[in-house]
Amino acid sequence: MTIRHLTRQQIEELVEQLLEKHGVGMVPVPVEAIAKSEGLLIVETQMDADVSGALIRNGDLKGIAVNANQAPVRKRFTVAHELAHYLLEHEDRDHIDWKFTVIRRDGRSSEAQDDQEIAANFFAANLLMPRRHLRRDVERYMGFDGELQIEDDEVLALAKQYKVSGAAMRYRLQGLGFLPLV
Repeated sequence: MTIRHLTRQQIEELVEQLLEKHGVGMVPVPVEAIAKSEGLLIVETQMDADVSGALIRNGDLKGIAVNANQAPVRKRFTVAHELAHYLLEHEDRDHIDWKFTVIRRDGRSSEAQDDQEIAANFFAANLLMPRRHLRRDVERYMGFDGELQIEDDEVLALAKQYKVSGAAMRYRLQGLGFLPLV
């Protein structure tokens, strides 16, 4: 069975298994170490500004190319996103030839129009900001009445703790129901 077409719940379970396999119990999640342990080389290189990274497969050589010009939090998300393409066995969309395949991460990746990109973004968010860790960390912002009050500065503090962008943290907190959708 190919694991290419998983549900959101199955992706969450896969991420939890991956975190357990690699003994990750704290944040920030060591995404580069996980990718390397899964057999992927990571190379930072100069790329066009609109390209964040690429999953490259060439025979036994497998790796992730990351745009060296981007912010560290963006690089971490890119590694997690490309790791998702690898583990979810996504087929390449940019054929160079039959023996060398590339899946690029660029501006279109975040537009939520391609099933593989949506799944890879969901996987990356789950890997970098695991639900169980966020739930624990968000509890400190719960009022005496049980009401959750997370302000912008707390979202940024969580983003810094998890080594992700503020936008990624806000989106993840909204997706988990900790923040209202706006």
